[in-house]
Amino acid sequence: MKKLSILLPLVITLFGCDAQSSAKQVEMTAESLCGKGEFVLSLPKDMDQYKQKMADFIQAGGTDPFDKTAFTDTCKKPRNGKIDLKDIAEQAALATLPYQDAAKVLYFKQKKETLYIVLSAQENGWAGVSTALGTSMPVIIRNIQLNSSIKNIKFGYAPGDENLAIVK
Repeated sequence: MKKLSILLPLVITLFGCDAQSSAKQVEMTAESLCGKGEFVLSLPKDMDQYKQKMADFIQAGGTDPFDKTAFTDTCKKPRNGKIDLKDIAEQAALATLPYQDAAKVLYFKQKKETLYIVLSAQENGWAGVSTALGTSMPVIIRNIQLNSSIKNIKFGYAPGDENLAIVK
């Protein structure tokens, strides 16, 4: 837990609480990529290489490799027939985080123009969680932006909801 508390400030310093600086502003939308009623899941073409380059960047700095990452876009039908941004965030997290339980979305709230997300990994850390989150957050942001008009995405609780946090 001490390692987590040491590395988490580094990730926050590099990405900020909202991780927006590392996520490309998405120009296309799911509607332009997929059929009606489908959503797009956009993941790095070479996930292992992406994770390694992001880990190096998070730990040592330099040029953010996210902007040069090639993605594969897959059109999918929603599980319940309706496009659900929480489910999309969770699917992107599942694809990028090392543990299935870590990808669970514990908190998901839109307040005005901002979407707030808390993943299990943020509440229940492990050695290396900061790097894992720094790798996963830009991909989650990309997928939310591809499937909605939301541009401001923050990883944390909405103002006033901080008392819901497991780790305080």
